[in-house]
Amino acid sequence: MNTKLLLTILLLLVSNYISAQTGSIKGVVKDVNTGETIIGANVRLEGTDKGAATGLDGDFEISNVPAGSHTLIVSFITYSTQKVSVQVSAGNSKVVEISLDEDISELASVTVTAVRETASDISLLRNIKESVQVVSGLSAESIKRTLDSDASQVVKRIPGVTVVQDRFIVIRGLNERYNTTQLHNINTPSMEPDVRSFSLDVVPSNIIDQILIYKSPSPELPGDFSGGMVKIFTKSIPEETSTTLDVSTGFRQGTSLKDFRAEERRSSHWTGWNDEVNNLPGNFPERLTGLSAAEIDQAGRSLPNNWRESNYNSGLDYKLGLTYTFRKDIGKKGMQIGNTTSIQYSNTKTIFNVENNAFEAYDFDTNEPKLRYAFQDVEYGQEITNGIVFNWAWKINDKNVIELKNLYQRLTTHDFIDRFGDQIAQGFKQNNFAFFNEYRGVYSGQLVGSHKLFDETGKLEWVGGYGMTFNELPDYRRYRKNVVDEETGESVLFIPRGQTPDFLGKFYSTMRENIYSGAINFEQKFNQNSNTGFKPMVKAGVYLENREREFDARNLGFSRSPNFNEGLIQSDIDELFQPENINSINGIRLGENFTTSNFYIATNELRAYYLSLNMPLGKFNLSGGVRVEDNKQELRSPDRFQPGTSTPPIDPVVIDQVDFLPSVTLAYNINQKMVLKGVYGKTLNRPEFREIAPFGFFDFVFDATIAGNSFLRNATIHNYDLRWEWYPSLTETVSFALFYKDFRDPIESLYGNFGSEQSTFLFANTESAYARGFEVDVRKSMANVIKSKFFSKVSLTANISVIDSQVTLGDSLSLLLRATDRPLQGQSNFIVNTGISYDDEITGLQVNLNYNVIGKRILLVGAGAIPDTYEMPRNVLDLSIRKSLTEKLSVKAGVKDILNQEFLLLQDGNEDGVFDRKNDQIFRRYKLGTQYSIGFTYEF
Repeated sequence: MNTKLLLTILLLLVSNYISAQTGSIKGVVKDVNTGETIIGANVRLEGTDKGAATGLDGDFEISNVPAGSHTLIVSFITYSTQKVSVQVSAGNSKVVEISLDEDISELASVTVTAVRETASDISLLRNIKESVQVVSGLSAESIKRTLDSDASQVVKRIPGVTVVQDRFIVIRGLNERYNTTQLHNINTPSMEPDVRSFSLDVVPSNIIDQILIYKSPSPELPGDFSGGMVKIFTKSIPEETSTTLDVSTGFRQGTSLKDFRAEERRSSHWTGWNDEVNNLPGNFPERLTGLSAAEIDQAGRSLPNNWRESNYNSGLDYKLGLTYTFRKDIGKKGMQIGNTTSIQYSNTKTIFNVENNAFEAYDFDTNEPKLRYAFQDVEYGQEITNGIVFNWAWKINDKNVIELKNLYQRLTTHDFIDRFGDQIAQGFKQNNFAFFNEYRGVYSGQLVGSHKLFDETGKLEWVGGYGMTFNELPDYRRYRKNVVDEETGESVLFIPRGQTPDFLGKFYSTMRENIYSGAINFEQKFNQNSNTGFKPMVKAGVYLENREREFDARNLGFSRSPNFNEGLIQSDIDELFQPENINSINGIRLGENFTTSNFYIATNELRAYYLSLNMPLGKFNLSGGVRVEDNKQELRSPDRFQPGTSTPPIDPVVIDQVDFLPSVTLAYNINQKMVLKGVYGKTLNRPEFREIAPFGFFDFVFDATIAGNSFLRNATIHNYDLRWEWYPSLTETVSFALFYKDFRDPIESLYGNFGSEQSTFLFANTESAYARGFEVDVRKSMANVIKSKFFSKVSLTANISVIDSQVTLGDSLSLLLRATDRPLQGQSNFIVNTGISYDDEITGLQVNLNYNVIGKRILLVGAGAIPDTYEMPRNVLDLSIRKSLTEKLSVKAGVKDILNQEFLLLQDGNEDGVFDRKNDQIFRRYKLGTQYSIGFTYEF
C-alpha cells in the first residue's frame, strides 16, 4: 500500500511538473482585406501533429504546448499559407491574431466561384449566433440524416416546436394561430378555410436548404405572430447536376393490409385530383326558393346516388420522389445557372377505432358523470399528396443573384366514418355515417433578387410573389339509422320530418384565395474598414400584401314528403335514393338551408414599413427599431346579394387598424463563444376570415357547428425574452432562455350548447392572458466526453420548454364559460424533444432515435355545462436508420411512434383539478398505430 501511495504521489508531481512547463496558444484568423473571421482554417505547430480548426468566430486554441519558440502554419483553401513565429511561456497563454491574404496566383488556371454556404450545420449555427433575434433552426445537412419526408416532420426536431394534425406548427406550446410561416420572406398561403396556419407537410424535405424559427420580434419580421415565425428557404444553385429517386413503403399497425371501407373508387382516384363526379351538376339551380315542386324533384334526382360504401384491402402506404438538380458554370467571371426540380407523390391510409363521448352537466349529488351520448367510431381515412417544386437560380456574379421559386402541392383527403352507439339523452341507439372528400391545393411563385452594393457594404433584396390556394368540399354527405331491435341489431333509416341536412343531407363548398405580395429590404454597413470596432448597420424595408378570398357553400337536406311512404325507412340507403323515391308526394324531397352567410368575399390589404439600427458597442450590441403595419380586413356578401335582391346581404365586417410595433434587442458578448440576449417586442394576432364570417359549418367528428363572430378584435402581445447562448464548437450549442408574453384581447374558440341541443364552436376575445416559461436547448457531440472510436460518432440533442399561462376572462365571458381559472387555450405546460444520433461517414451508417412529448393543453374551451377539454400528453419515440450500400444506392428504414400511446381528450368533470385517465370524462380517444417503413434512394 505504501509503495502504491508513493508511486501515485510521484506521478502527480511529475504530471504537475510537466504541465507547469507547457502553455497554450490562442488566437483568431481573419481575412486581411475584409477583416471577417475565417471558419475552418487549419492551424498546426510545425513539426508536430498538434493543431486545431478555427471555430464560428475564427477562433482556435492549442493546449499543452511546450514552452519555447514555435512556428504556426495557418492554411485555408484559396488563401496563402501563413507561417507565424510565437514564443510560449510556461503556464501562460499566448494570444495571436493572424491575417490571411487571398492566393490569386494559385487560381490562375482554375476559376473557383461559390455562394455563401447555407446548408451546413456550421453555417446555420454561425447565422444563429450572429442573429439579434432569438432563433433556432435546422440545416439541410441535419435534415438529410433523418427519414423526414416533409417540413412538418423536420420542424418537430427544433427546440420548443411541436406539430398538431401532422401539419400545423405549435411553438413554445402556443396555439397554432400565434405562429406564422414564410417561404423566402413572403407569407405563405393557407389551404385551410378554418385555420390560419400553413400546412407544412406540402414542402418536401429534400429541397429545403434551411428552416429558421424566430421566437422573438424584430422590425424586419412580420408583426402577426407571437409563438414563433417559421422561415423556409429552399435550395438555390445545387452543388452538381444529379438525379435522385426515392421510393419507400410503409406498414401502419391496425391499418395496413386490413379491410378498408370507402366510397366507390374511380379510375382517377389514385391521382388525388377531383374528377368532378361528386360536384353539383352543372345545371343545378342556384337557389331552390321559388321553384316548383317538379323542378325541386328534378334537382334532387340530378344528384348522384353515392350513399353506399365499398370494401377494399387497405394495402401498404407508399411514397415516390424524383429530384433533378442542374448546374452550369458560364465563363470565367463566376456566372452560374442552376435548377432544382422535385416531384413528390404519397398515398397513405389510416383506420382509427375511436371512443367518442359527450357529457351533460356533472351530477355532483351522485358524484357521477352524466353521458349525453356514447359512440364508437371507425374512421377510415386516405391521404394522397402530389406536387412539384421548380426552382431556377441565376448567379450573375458574386454580387448579384436572381431566383425564380415555384411550389405547387395538392393534398386530398378521403374519409368514411361509421359511428355506432347510444343517444342516451334521447333514449335510443343509432348508426351514423359520413363521407368526406376534401381537395386542397396551394401554389407559391416568387421572383427573388439579391444584390451587393457599395463595395459589398450594402445589400438589396427584393421579392415579388403570387400565391393561390383552394379548398373544395364536394358532397360531404351524412345519414343516420335508428336501431329498433338491440338483440338483432335491426335498424331503419332516419328520415327527418323537416329539412335537416345534418341527419340526411349533402354539403358543398368551394374556397379560393389569391395573394399578391412584394417586399424590398435594404441594409447598409458603415465603418467596415475602421479599427474602432464601431460598425453600425441600418436596415429598412417595405412589405405589401393583398389577399382576396371567395367562399361559396350549399347545404342541402332531404326530408319526408307530405304523404310519406313509411315503408321507405326499411330500405337500404341506395334504394331510398332511387329516382322514383325522390318526389314531393309520398317520397323524400330536397330542401336547402339557404342564407347569405353561406357566400362571402373577403379581402385583406397589408402595408408594412420598418426601420432598424444595429450598433456594436464594444462587447455590447444594441439593435432595435419600429415596424408600422397598416392593415384593413373586410368581409361582405358577393354582388349578387346586394340591396335590391330578395335576399338581404350580410352586414359588412371591417377591421381597419394601423399599429406601431417597436422592438429592441441588447446582446452582450461574454466571450467569443458566449452571448447573452435580451429582447422586447410588440406583435399582433388578427382574426382569420373564417373566424369573422357569420357562417355555420357542421363538423361530424365533434358533432358540433362551427360559427364565426363578426365582432372579433385584433389581439396585441408584448413579448419579453432573455437568452444565454454558448457555442463550444462548430457544431455544438447550449442555450437557456426565459420568456414572458402579455396578451391583450386574445382570441379563443369556445365549445358549448349556448341554449340549444346542438354543440357549437364560437370565437371570442377574452380580456387578457399571460404565458411565461423557460427553455433549454443542447446539441452536444460525445467525441470529447467519452474517448472512443464509437462515441466520436455519437451526438445528443436535448431541449425542454416549461410554460405557465393564465387567462383573465373579463365580465362578458365570466358568466358564460365554465372555468374561470385556467391556462390559455392551446398552451401546453411543457414540451420535451430529445434525440441521439450515430453517424459513421466511412461506412455510410446513420442511426437516429428521437423522443417527443407535449404537456396537456386545452383543446376546447368549455362553455355552459361543458367543462374544458384537454389534450393529454402522449410520448412519441421514433427510430430511423440509413445505410449506404454503394456510392449511389442507400437504404433507409424506420419505426415511427414505437410506444403507440393513445391520443386522449379528457374532461375534468368533477372539477377536482386531477386529470385521471381512468375515472375522468373521456371525450375522445384512439391509437394512431406504430408505423414501419423501408425505402431506397438512388442517385444517378
